[in-house]
Order: sequence, then structure tokens, then C-alpha cells
Amino acid sequence: MVKEKLEGVMQRWHVKDKRSADFFCAFIQEEAKEEREKFYSIVNANRSNKQNSTVHVLFRRMAEGLNDAGYHIPHPFKRDLEIPYSEHSVKELLYRPIIESVYGKSSSVELDTSQFSESMNLLIDAVNRNTGVLVLIPSEESLYGSP
Repeated sequence: MVKEKLEGVMQRWHVKDKRSADFFCAFIQEEAKEEREKFYSIVNANRSNKQNSTVHVLFRRMAEGLNDAGYHIPHPFKRDLEIPYSEHSVKELLYRPIIESVYGKSSSVELDTSQFSESMNLLIDAVNRNTGVLVLIPSEESLYGSP
């Protein structure tokens, strides 16, 4: 069972078996005692935690590579103001249009593992072809350190 606290108020649980489901249910029962309204979402695990970590590292490294190469996002109102790329802007401005046009999906969680891997390669190829910036898919060692 994996419980992860994200950005202060969001929590994410990885439920993969009966034992972790029982822990999650107990958590929800405890939360209900506070009598505060909560929203819970169920997301099917179409990709592994490793793939999820990999794509976010890729987005961060790609943002750094684009910024280092002098690429920035033009400000919509003031053309001489350049906005540096971030993990979020790479995802929204570069990656999301790929998955929408190639797979007809609005979110990467809707992709299966094969489509997800292919979409990362499409992003890398598009950025490299258009900017000369090459950022490779992070290896397991670079994500978690050498074993």
C-alpha cells in the first residue's frame, strides 16, 4: 500500500490488493468522522509508478534543456517578456497536444502502457527535431540511484 501526500491537501493511495484496500477504507472511515465534505476519485492504474516518475523527470529535464538552449515561452501580452519552461508547461504545451492528436485522449492516464511509452518518444523526437534539444528517457538508475 502506498499513501502519498501531494502539495499539502491532495493525497493519493495506490490500492493493489485486499490488504491495501482495507487500509484505504479505514482511512476513509476515519476521515468521515471529521464530518467535512471530501471528494474521492478513482483512477485505473494504466501505467506504473515507474512510468509516472519517469515522465515527470523527463518533463523537468526537457524544461531545463529548452531553457538552457535559449527557448522560452512568449508572454501573450508582452512579446519581449519570455517565460521559462517548467515541468508543467512542457506537459501542457508540448506533451498534451501530442496525446490529443495521436490518441484522441485528453489525459495521459487514459493511455495504456504501450501508448504512454510511445507518446514519450514522440515528445522527445518532436522537441529534438524542432529545437535540437535532446533529452533522453531517464534510466532507472537516474530515477532511484544505482542499486
